Amino acid sequence: MIKQESMPFGGRADRIAVRCEDVQIAIKKKPILNRVSFDIPVGSLTGLLGPNGAGKSTLMRLLTGLLEPDSGRIDLYGRPAGAERLAELSFLPDRGQLPAHLTAGEWLDLASGLYPDWSRVREAELERELGVHREKRIGALSRGEEARLQLLTCLSREAPLIILDEPFAGVDMISRERIASAVVAEMADGRRTFLIATHDIRELEQLFDRIVLIGDGEILGVHDVEELRTNGRSVESCYREVFS
Repeated sequence: MIKQESMPFGGRADRIAVRCEDVQIAIKKKPILNRVSFDIPVGSLTGLLGPNGAGKSTLMRLLTGLLEPDSGRIDLYGRPAGAERLAELSFLPDRGQLPAHLTAGEWLDLASGLYPDWSRVREAELERELGVHREKRIGALSRGEEARLQLLTCLSREAPLIILDEPFAGVDMISRERIASAVVAEMADGRRTFLIATHDIRELEQLFDRIVLIGDGEILGVHDVEELRTNGRSVESCYREVFS
């Protein structure tokens, strides 16, 4: 276990970005998460891996403060998570919808005014990297094109904590490659911390620093990926051992 220390966002890579301790929640009396505990180091790329219905999306909504746990504790950089911390992280929800009547450019102009930490320079770079066309109306975009626009929205902010829920769901191969490449670029300086929930690990398997395996609302394993490889195992083989 890595030692906890209170710190501002954007701290050194040997500190804790996210800490969950015995987190539990039930929705409409149905238990969703049971005694969930794990840490995410600053500057890492952590995969939250598990099948559909495992509790990944609920956990991410708890981390962002959109839900509150029934019990347990969630800290972001040593301070409690909550709605008041939303300005300090960037969240791409599963099945998030952008306003269909706007063009991509109109949406980005609107978003730049909504977020004080928006970088127009980074926005322009990401437009090129992700192949986003400002003149296209959002309602006419393919699923992959909209996914790339959503990622551009997340990464144009300077928030050091990036939380992505199923960024590859239903998107084409080219979009998957561009999304993965954009994530790699953002990790280059070690300032960003990524948590990516997915049940499709192939695009990011070589990029994960750490994996958290979740099934039926419980943590079934937390692994350092380099240690897995040293022991002759891969992320995919570890996943199959747990969920097959």
